Amino acid sequence: MLKYFIIAKNTLQVYFTYRLSFLFWRLQIVISFLIFYYLWSAVAVGKQFLGSYTIPQIYSYFVIGYIIRALVFTTRTGDIGGDIQTGELTSLLLKPIGIIKYYFSRDLSDKLFNLVFMLVEFSLLLLFLRPQLIAPTLPDFLLFLASLLIAVVLFFFYSLIISFLTFWTETAWSSRFLFGVVFINLFSGQYLPLDLLPRPIFHLLNYTPFPYLYYYPVRFWLGKETGPQAFFILLISFLILVFFYLLAHFLWVRGKLRYQAYGN
Repeated sequence: MLKYFIIAKNTLQVYFTYRLSFLFWRLQIVISFLIFYYLWSAVAVGKQFLGSYTIPQIYSYFVIGYIIRALVFTTRTGDIGGDIQTGELTSLLLKPIGIIKYYFSRDLSDKLFNLVFMLVEFSLLLLFLRPQLIAPTLPDFLLFLASLLIAVVLFFFYSLIISFLTFWTETAWSSRFLFGVVFINLFSGQYLPLDLLPRPIFHLLNYTPFPYLYYYPVRFWLGKETGPQAFFILLISFLILVFFYLLAHFLWVRGKLRYQAYGN
């Protein structure tokens, strides 16, 4: 495991090399959060409920979602497409490391670094905005942690699969933008609680991985998923995780057979 620790350490050093780029990335996240926070604050004026949510629950939905975004949606798997295209993957294949473990260790390093800055930003936002937040009970918090852990690993393999498509396409940019940005933002519940959508669309999304990355973890925090229904949701998300894990390994094995690199 020492070699993967070194890989994670080297990933952190890259951030300190490109500090300005990282600063703009964090600024983008803060601005994005503030836009949605004030948008829903305006919608909530004069209301006691929005759908099945009280106003404090709506605030909590987006504020707790800020933590989820920092832990779940930060990833280094986007580098894989470039490594495949430029032939950098060859140097990795020659080293005594597992490729998936290599990128997962980089992902964990990325999440840890973002988490540190997120905690600072989060504290400042709470200090200045002073939103009404819902505190979970202990069972709800444990369900939240379980769903968050599944979401972290699930998104890793989901993003890994998108990058592995580069073995069959000339570039991973278009597929990553569509499936890794547009679909994630629209269908994971980051813009609005998914149960506010028409029922047929909401039920259809439950057969995709997207709600289990953001929507359901927040629902667990709010105490809106309890009893057998909560464990059923965790079971479904875990089964989807297993499916994406197997699919990622299958694409990796098949992709290596297509991979070619030339030159020095």
